[in-house]
Amino acid sequence: MRKPRAGTVMIGIQPAELPWLRMLVALLRHPDPSTPELTRRALLYLHDAAARSALHPSAKPGDGYLHCS
Repeated sequence: MRKPRAGTVMIGIQPAELPWLRMLVALLRHPDPSTPELTRRALLYLHDAAARSALHPSAKPGDGYLHCS
């Protein structure tokens, strides 16, 4: 029989990123239903912002670039 591990290992996750992942999971599991929804919307916003910056690599924060969809 195997002994359980003391920690969790995830391929591609750096040890310094684990506190952020724990915080994200805690927010997504929060008992107040508005907290997970706000977290979900924030993640979608960040995903979209990252995709826009990948499409426009010359755009810098504060340079007046505004994406309108």
